[in-house]
Amino acid sequence: MRRLLTFGVAASLVFAACGAAASPSPGASAPASVAPETPGGSPEASPTAAGFDPNSISGSVTLGQWESSPAERSALASALAAFKVTYPKITVDQQTIAGDYRAQMITRFGAHNPPDIFYVNAEYAQDWIDQGFLQPLNDYAQQQGFDTSPFFKDYVNIFTGKDGTIYGLPKDGNTIAMAYNTDLVSTPPATLDDLISTAQSLKGQGSLKAPLCLNPGLDRGLAFIYAQGGSLLTADNSAQAIDAPESKAAVQWYMDLFKNGLGMTASDMGDGWCGEALGKGDAAIVFEGGWLLGYMQSSFPDVKWAFAEMPTGSSGSKVTISYTAAYGIGVDSANKDQAWVVMQYLTGPAGMAVWTGGGIAVPSRTDVPVPAGFDVIVKGAAYSKPGSGFMKGYNDVQKAFQDAFTKQITDKTYSADPVVAATVDAINKALSQ
Repeated sequence: MRRLLTFGVAASLVFAACGAAASPSPGASAPASVAPETPGGSPEASPTAAGFDPNSISGSVTLGQWESSPAERSALASALAAFKVTYPKITVDQQTIAGDYRAQMITRFGAHNPPDIFYVNAEYAQDWIDQGFLQPLNDYAQQQGFDTSPFFKDYVNIFTGKDGTIYGLPKDGNTIAMAYNTDLVSTPPATLDDLISTAQSLKGQGSLKAPLCLNPGLDRGLAFIYAQGGSLLTADNSAQAIDAPESKAAVQWYMDLFKNGLGMTASDMGDGWCGEALGKGDAAIVFEGGWLLGYMQSSFPDVKWAFAEMPTGSSGSKVTISYTAAYGIGVDSANKDQAWVVMQYLTGPAGMAVWTGGGIAVPSRTDVPVPAGFDVIVKGAAYSKPGSGFMKGYNDVQKAFQDAFTKQITDKTYSADPVVAATVDAINKALSQ
């Protein structure tokens, strides 16, 4: 079996500026297509004259993954079954990595024995790129003619190095939307002012523990910071911006939802997460991604609810945050060619359609049909900003924010100042590394 011997960047990627946004986007640009699609062919199986034909590859490959639910494993199994029909000469061994996925993968990297292809989460993608764990993919894409331009640009940016080299292809994506109980909320709030008014009208109604279920971290709070013109970083990502007036005011606004009894955390409601709070009727409005749909259908099928776009804030522009994960290949993976064949199928339009048809994920590409019920989630990808992965050390920044924020609501002091100060310190430390 043929092994590609060169993995440097064969040609520099062209970058295109993002469209207008409400506040500086962590992902300021996106690579254009690595190579054009062969006319009349599909992107996932269109060998070019340079010569990588996925149909010529045979052998076995291991795929390492985390597993959020049995439904995820079933959806992936369906996608791999479809892959086997298209590429019968390659056998895929699907391996669930239980426990702390990131820690176990780092151990595997240290032993020079990673799976051939594996999940890479956005929040640590840049760290793994800088640590040299991930195989550059440009040569594979260029030699096959695999077109990356259909990916939502902020999704693929997360897995792109500073020099334009791509190290992962987004397997799916999600944006945060507003989900509401339609029996309690007849018209979803379109602005943050509307959200406050709606929450005030719901306060104390029926069995509601609070109108809003809210997370105390940046995993939801960042969307509200962006909506009000704030940001974690300056426009060029070179310095912290969380202590700018707009950012600090947005943190205080979010804190005041807790102070005024309009919002509570899921744990304070006695729930495992905000989806459970919506299902049990403890909250009327929550802010979640596409994963909520399958959960509500299976756990609370009788609850009437719907997705709506995130309310617009003082910035005046629609904005939300997005999350994504990619497939990567290890520098030390034993079967790189076979791994690439799997990757280009699962992240191409045919494989992604099967995967997202499983009802637990939404497409990271613009050319894959939107599964039923996910229209609002996918719509948000056009104006979203990355919710993680746009800077090194983001996990530490998120932890600093959430720890300080949680302490404020636990102590009932409700001040943004300690939260901003802790976040400034964490960002400065991350940027200095």
